Amino acid sequence: MAILTGVSFTFFMDYPMGQGIYLGQLVEFSSIFLNLALFIWAGMLLKQTLIVDKFLDILRPWNLAPETLTWLILLGAALPTAYTGASGIFVIAAGAIIYKEVWNAGGRRQFALATAAMSGSLGVVLRPCLLIVVVASLNKEVTTDLLYQYGLYVFLITSTLFLVVSLFFAEQKFRIASPSEALPRSLKGVLTIVPYVLVFVIVWLFYKYALNTNLDEFTAPVMMPIILLILVLYEKLRHEPSPLAPVGHWDTTLPNGSIENEANRTRVTPDVIAAQDSPNNPARQVSFWKSIHLSASETVGHIGALVILMALSVSVGGFLERIELMEMFPTNIDNLYIVIMMIVVLMVFVGMIMDPFGAVILISATVAPVAYKYGIHPVHFWMIALIGFELGYVSPPVALNQLLARQSIGDAEVAAADAEVRHLSFYYRYERWILPLIVMAPAMLIIAFVPFIFKMFGWYH
Repeated sequence: MAILTGVSFTFFMDYPMGQGIYLGQLVEFSSIFLNLALFIWAGMLLKQTLIVDKFLDILRPWNLAPETLTWLILLGAALPTAYTGASGIFVIAAGAIIYKEVWNAGGRRQFALATAAMSGSLGVVLRPCLLIVVVASLNKEVTTDLLYQYGLYVFLITSTLFLVVSLFFAEQKFRIASPSEALPRSLKGVLTIVPYVLVFVIVWLFYKYALNTNLDEFTAPVMMPIILLILVLYEKLRHEPSPLAPVGHWDTTLPNGSIENEANRTRVTPDVIAAQDSPNNPARQVSFWKSIHLSASETVGHIGALVILMALSVSVGGFLERIELMEMFPTNIDNLYIVIMMIVVLMVFVGMIMDPFGAVILISATVAPVAYKYGIHPVHFWMIALIGFELGYVSPPVALNQLLARQSIGDAEVAAADAEVRHLSFYYRYERWILPLIVMAPAMLIIAFVPFIFKMFGWYH
């Protein structure tokens, strides 16, 4: 993107300073970058804790079918997605853990990969997601309260569609352990979560009453890293081991894990596997300061990559502005269905090639004003845009969330997943690509057309 826009500005538009001018506009969004960095740090701190594992301890005793378990995991993942800023951040922080859990429950590796890529897609419309704050700050026609309110409906639609589609392709529709056996172990898992909830509540109450600051979309970027720092410290004071490597081998610490089977598969002795998984393994004895160092180092790498990506997106936006692309958009279309369909296609295309924050900046300056002139309700437009972006992030050619899931899980694991299904039908060979599409595409069409057709929410008359 940088090369194409740089060459175009310099040699075809006689505007060599163009790229510098548009990149300079990023200074106006410096607060967004700071909040984004803090949210990423919160995600990396989450990765250093056992919180996700302890939450999954509540579900594991029920021995649910992989598809049902995955749906519950995605529902649970929506909240931390919102509190870590954007879908990509959560995929980096927890994608590999979710992949491991779905696989250990008996799910297909391709299905587990699809789940990891989608794990951050459902929560981007929930409070206090940073992306909504950016939209509201750039568009005075909407407020964060309105976007979060209607975002809840989007969340319900996408999560329900995921359950329906995954059950349709499931090898075993439903499976559940005996309540008499599962409930006591599940309640034991709940008790392990209680201290984390108490720490969260105590910090929140301190901010609320001592500092007169409530936890909302504006204060979350500062408060969430503090809360997670205290949770990391709590674990280290209790001498909790660091989380197991999310991938690499079957999780033998689970109730149905077999050290012997894993040892045979990896061709090592059971003692080696047991030593790797043991809480006393020196590799799992990580100090508080080492955890901070690891999380900060990962944050620096991710924020650097995202800022560069946003800069390139803004450069492309400047190029599109200079060629007056939106001036080519027809202004005499009488059929609003055609306008909505064009917006849907454009949002998905933008999501395929750009990062979320750069896409919001571009769309706010170019497409949004045109949509408003056609009578598209601003809240409806941004619901279409946000779900369109998420559909684009799991779609080729770039598929940003698929790339982040691959980075989190590892190339070797992805190659193993591909090799596992080479002899199966087309769907199962490419399930990690197809499943997100057949969930998000119908959701996209429902969100785009149903409110207009049925004149819902008072948006249209």
